[in-house]
Amino acid sequence: MFFYNKIRKFFSSPGFHESGGYFEIWKVAYPLIIMSASLTIMQFADRAFLASNSTEDVAAALPAGILYFASFCFFMVTVNFTSAIVAQFFGANDIKSCVKASWNGFYFALFTALLIVFILPLTGALIINFGNHPPEILAREHEYYRSLIPSGAFMCMGSAFFAFFSGRGKTIYIATVNSLACCLNIFLDYIFIFGKLGLPPLGIWGAGAATSLSTMFSFICALLLFLNTDQELLPTRRHRQFKFEFIKKLFSFGTPAGMQVLFDVGAFTFVTFLIGHLSREALAATTIALSINQLSFMPLLGFADATSIICGQFIGRSRQHIAIRVAFRAWRMATLYMVCMSTIYLLLPITLMNLFSPSGTSGIDFDEILKSGQIILALAALFNLFDATKFIFMGALRGAGDTRAVMFISSSCAWLLMVPGTLFMIYVIKSSIEWVWAFLAFYIFFESMLIFWRFRSNRWQKIDLIGHNNVAMPPSDELAQETIPID
Repeated sequence: MFFYNKIRKFFSSPGFHESGGYFEIWKVAYPLIIMSASLTIMQFADRAFLASNSTEDVAAALPAGILYFASFCFFMVTVNFTSAIVAQFFGANDIKSCVKASWNGFYFALFTALLIVFILPLTGALIINFGNHPPEILAREHEYYRSLIPSGAFMCMGSAFFAFFSGRGKTIYIATVNSLACCLNIFLDYIFIFGKLGLPPLGIWGAGAATSLSTMFSFICALLLFLNTDQELLPTRRHRQFKFEFIKKLFSFGTPAGMQVLFDVGAFTFVTFLIGHLSREALAATTIALSINQLSFMPLLGFADATSIICGQFIGRSRQHIAIRVAFRAWRMATLYMVCMSTIYLLLPITLMNLFSPSGTSGIDFDEILKSGQIILALAALFNLFDATKFIFMGALRGAGDTRAVMFISSSCAWLLMVPGTLFMIYVIKSSIEWVWAFLAFYIFFESMLIFWRFRSNRWQKIDLIGHNNVAMPPSDELAQETIPID
C-alpha cells in the first residue's frame, strides 16, 4: 500500500498538466527519443550487416567506432552546449541572443572541423596500432576509422544550427532530419557493404562512408532549416557577427562538458581495447551485446537531452524549483522505460544475440560469443537502471551550466576506478569477460550515485550561465509565487 500511494502521488493529475509536468517533458522528449531510436536502428542495422558480411568486421567496428567518437566528441559536445545557452536565453525571452549563440557556435564548429579532418586521422592511426589487435581485425579498424572521420566534421557544424531548435524545445525538426539521415544511412550501408547497384563490395569501409554521406545530408538540412525560419519572429539571417562573449561561454561551460565526454569515452575506448586482448570472442560478444543495449541506451539520451533543455528554460526564467521537479519526473519516466527493456533482455537474450550470427563460416566461435553475450545482457538489465539515474541528472546539471562538477566526477570515476580496475582484472587476476562486465556494472552504479548527490546538493542553483542581470526577463506570473514542494 505504501508503494501504491507513492506511485499515485508521483503520477497524479497535476503532475501531468502543470508547468514542468510529464506532458511537457514528453512533448520535448519524444522527438529526441525518435531521433535516438532511429540512430539506434541505423547502428543496429550497420553492425548486423557487418556481422552478416564478416564476424571480423563486427569485431573491428566497436573499438574503431568508439575511437572515432572519442576523437571528436570533445568538439561536438562543446559545440552542442550551444543548446543549453539557447535554452536559457529562450527562457529569458531573448530571441536575438538565441540567434547569436547559434551563429557563434557554428564559427567555433568550423574551426573544430578543420582539426577533425586534418589532425585526427594521424592520431587515430597511432592509437589503433597501439591496440595491437590481430592483423585481420587491425586492418579493418583502420579502414572503418578513416571512412568515419568526415562525419565528425559535419556533425559538429550541424550541431550549432540544431541547437537553435532544440534549445527552444522545437525538437521535432531535429528528429525529422536525423530520421531521414538514418534511413539514408541504412540504404547506403546495404549498397556499399555488399556491393549493390553495380558497386563493388566495400565491406567495413563502405559502412563508414555511408555514415559520412548521411551526416553531410543532415548538416545541409540543418543549415537550410535555420536560414528559412520566419525572419520577422526569428531573424536567423541577421545577428551573424562574431561575438567573443558567446565563444567565451562555450569555453567556460561547454569545454568542461566536452572534456567530461572525452575522458569518459576515452576511458571506455581504452577498456574496449583491453577487452580485445582477452580474445576475439570476448570482443565480439561485447560488441554485439552493446549493439543490442543501444535499443535502451540511445532513447535514454533523448530523455537526458530533453531534461537539459527544459531545465535550462526554467532556470532562464528563474524557476529553479520547477527545474528540480522536471529532473525527478524525467528520471521516473526513464526508469520505467529501462525496466521494460531490461525485462526483454532477461526473457529473450538468445533471440537477440542470434540476430548477429554470421551467415557463413567464420574463424570465431559464435557459441562462445552467445554464452558470454547472454551474461553481459543480464548485467546490462541491471546497470541500465543506474544509467537512467546518471544521464537524467547529468542532463539537468548541464542545463544549469554545472559542467565542471560533472567533468570532475565522470573523469575521476573513469580513470581512477574503471580503467585501473579493468587493468587489474584482465592482467593481474586474469578474469573472464563476464567478471569484467560485472565490475563495469559496479562502476556505473558508483558514478550514478555521485551524479545524483551533486544534483541534490543544489549548488548548481548558484551558477549564472547567461547573466540574468543583462537579459530581459519574461513578465512575472503565478509561477513566481509557487512554493510547491518537490515530488
